[in-house]
Amino acid sequence: MQWQLAIHIKLNLDANTPKVITDHTGILTSPSFLTWLSERKTSYAIATSTADLMAFTAQLDLLNIITPKSDIPAFITNKWTHKTFSWSDVPVNGNAHMALKNLSGDQLSNLLDAIYEADRHQVLNETDIPKWLEIASNRTSQRKIESLQNEIQTAISVPATIESIFTVGKFWGELIYLNYQTKSKQNNVLQTEIDLWSQAFFFANGMEKVMFASTPKSPKSVDRILPNIKTIKNDKIALICFDCMGWAEWLILKDYLKDEAIAFQEDAIFAMLPSVTAISRSAIFQGSSDVYNLKSPGRAAEAKSFAAFFENKHTKYFTDKDVITSDAILGYDVVSVLYTFYDDLGHSTHFAPLEDNKEPYFDAVWRYLEKSTVKDDINTLLKNGYSIFICSDHGSVVAVGNGQKLEKYLIDSFAKRAAIVPIDAVSHVKQQTLKIPFVDDKLLALPEGRTMYANMGTIEVNHGGITLEEMVVPYIKLTQ
Repeated sequence: MQWQLAIHIKLNLDANTPKVITDHTGILTSPSFLTWLSERKTSYAIATSTADLMAFTAQLDLLNIITPKSDIPAFITNKWTHKTFSWSDVPVNGNAHMALKNLSGDQLSNLLDAIYEADRHQVLNETDIPKWLEIASNRTSQRKIESLQNEIQTAISVPATIESIFTVGKFWGELIYLNYQTKSKQNNVLQTEIDLWSQAFFFANGMEKVMFASTPKSPKSVDRILPNIKTIKNDKIALICFDCMGWAEWLILKDYLKDEAIAFQEDAIFAMLPSVTAISRSAIFQGSSDVYNLKSPGRAAEAKSFAAFFENKHTKYFTDKDVITSDAILGYDVVSVLYTFYDDLGHSTHFAPLEDNKEPYFDAVWRYLEKSTVKDDINTLLKNGYSIFICSDHGSVVAVGNGQKLEKYLIDSFAKRAAIVPIDAVSHVKQQTLKIPFVDDKLLALPEGRTMYANMGTIEVNHGGITLEEMVVPYIKLTQ
């Protein structure tokens, strides 16, 4: 028997008698239970107010109204049977019911799924619940992992488009983070399939298509972030840039912020080619893709470009070394805050031989965040009336040294995952090359797969290449 059926029978939901059911547990309005009711074609409605109750009780064909309200008006109970569903009614054996009180409806439904899948007849005590919650959480995560893998396989079965790159980039980032949370083995076969699928997009001048499609109203690349923000009518704006935050890293930050009274409007956007700070972060703060001949990219240039872009506003460029207080931001219309801990930790994390996932890096990120001022900084900005946008310049991968070297005289700009070479030197370069949109005198020389120009076998978090982990980055608007 399913737990949904046990509740269904207990409440006699198929009876031809109109009922108002007060639910103290939240499980009757969980997606799992409501989906089950819909599949059985059981008549129901959810009432959150007295006005809802009055409207629904006037419907002649409705038999079951579920509500969190305990105080049901007498003019309703005179005509409708009033039932109550409490913790003691949750269909588990034993005396564990009081331990369920702090669970949400979704947690409770996941818990019941796990218990009924194992053995619904077992007797549970309060001390058993933490163990079963962990089992339920792992079970839910494993099913989510399977679902994401299936979604990705379906998406990559056809040639990539801009939107499908975004979709798969987000799915893959979520899968990486779920694997980390559940200590599941990474699916390297799927990773290779994704890399080959997305590479075909980039080598077919995909980034040129991105640049044409990217507009201030609908940004698709990081160089359009500031133009997009400029279209938004708000007196006070804050742009928070997390260097080296791919989609999986964004999910860590989102998890870290989950207890704050904040909602997120989440969009994906492309980094620039190559996916390195000197190019991509410069494009963010300049609000332009014309960043391939900058003499001195870096924080000073970014602060200057940021102020020039908002020339009629009072601006301030902060970094994670600054203390963000109400006094510090007083009088500024537009502020930016740069955090570099993702990049710093990525480049300094040590990996064991043959390690191929970001677990030690993610562990280091979590340790940093728990001691950081990021929450306080965000709350200070919100408290002072700023509309907050979160962005990143690029993501990263775990890369392995290939033992290859590029001669310095061939290189215009170098990163371990990519090198910009003058077009007249390309004939001397053995690596695969990629065109940079609207840059006629340079090409990108890429190492094979997830390797990097470093000593053979060296393992580290790095970036500059064209994997989805490096190229698909978050662009987030915060709301309260």
